[in-house]
Amino acid sequence: MDYLLIISIDDNNVGGGGDEEVDKPSFVPVRYIVAAMTLLAALDLYNSRFNLSVAMVAMSSFNRTRAATTAESDVCVNNGQPIDSVQSHQTDGEFDWDPHTQQVIVYSFFYGYILFHVVGARLAERFGAKWLCAVSIVVSIVINVCTPMIVRSHAYWLLLASRVVLGVGQSLMFPACYALFAKWVPDYERSVILSFPLIGSNIGTIITSSLSKYLTEHGFAGGWPSAFYVPALIAGVWLLCWVVTIKSEPKDHPWISSHELNHIRTYNSHHKHHGHHHHKHQSVPWLQVLTSMPVLATVVVKFAVNWIFILITFKMPSYLQTVFDYSSAQGVFLFGMHSGGDIPVIADMTTKYMATVYALCETVALTCAILTPLTIDWLIDTDELHVRQQWSYMFYGSGAMAVVGGLVFAAFGSAERQEWDKNNANSDTNNGIYLHRI
Repeated sequence: MDYLLIISIDDNNVGGGGDEEVDKPSFVPVRYIVAAMTLLAALDLYNSRFNLSVAMVAMSSFNRTRAATTAESDVCVNNGQPIDSVQSHQTDGEFDWDPHTQQVIVYSFFYGYILFHVVGARLAERFGAKWLCAVSIVVSIVINVCTPMIVRSHAYWLLLASRVVLGVGQSLMFPACYALFAKWVPDYERSVILSFPLIGSNIGTIITSSLSKYLTEHGFAGGWPSAFYVPALIAGVWLLCWVVTIKSEPKDHPWISSHELNHIRTYNSHHKHHGHHHHKHQSVPWLQVLTSMPVLATVVVKFAVNWIFILITFKMPSYLQTVFDYSSAQGVFLFGMHSGGDIPVIADMTTKYMATVYALCETVALTCAILTPLTIDWLIDTDELHVRQQWSYMFYGSGAMAVVGGLVFAAFGSAERQEWDKNNANSDTNNGIYLHRI
């Protein structure tokens, strides 16, 4: 076989996007700034996503009636609460939303969130992740600023549509972060840095609960509207910082030193296998990806993880209130060791299509956001005497699902780079020297 030897001499040793080379290592590596900004991005996203769930308590006015507690009932009776009593609760909100209406409004977000993960991943891999993340935050800002006006217009369909649009916009962020990390992060740091958006989302959930509750009671613009304006303002500040500090490619960043740039190129599989002149428009081997047992095993385990997450995050308060008569303030002390290992495994399997494979797995797994509430509503009737037993069936079934997911991944999962990711279109690269068949 004959080969044409082409020696590529480029700017591998020139750091940054400016005219002068930055030789000395930065005190804070630029890739860590990128990681920190993705953490804050996830925080902003969750702050802009779940604020409605908290503010809805102050926004809605409804009668919540708890079924009579009798001697035959298996629910726990509150201290001092007489048997055969019925509890009612009236809230002084502007809108007459019953619990079913509230659930429809909250979960409408996920109908948009599920749809565009794969599209967002492909756009990020083709055109860069920076501006896709920015678009995601811009959508969040616009929807949050407009939500008080939409709600007060009493256009129920418009509120649902706005939540779907918010879901579409926010679905772009996490695949874009994967695409960004594929180019910015050395392989040995990837497992840690991939956890940054997850950490940010958890922090955002905690902050949203406290901040939104405070704003609905003591905020401006009538209380609950400030629970939407403040997250939009915070996201706007983040957006300005993002535009200034982030580039999709390490080589384009004006602050990066040649030391850090060469370090990333040396220890990042994306750069090692593709070289500086890698093809930006690589087609995905869809058939091989969709029939890959490690990918399918990851889908199964992520589905199980998300099922448990949705159950605990969205339905645990209802369980505690219905069965144990706990208030939301009493809550749950600790929940968090349910996941983590499914985050970096995709990055171990593929470097070329990391964002796309993540998006595929997440799209299937996120159907739990629709299926879990439907299953609970079908299985549990709060007017029945044996509510606690019905909830037990739900928890036992969910636990069994988690065990099955773990066993499937143990049998068929992998943390090794897959063959379909190694194929490189009739060319081999090695340290800037390209061998093309002639």
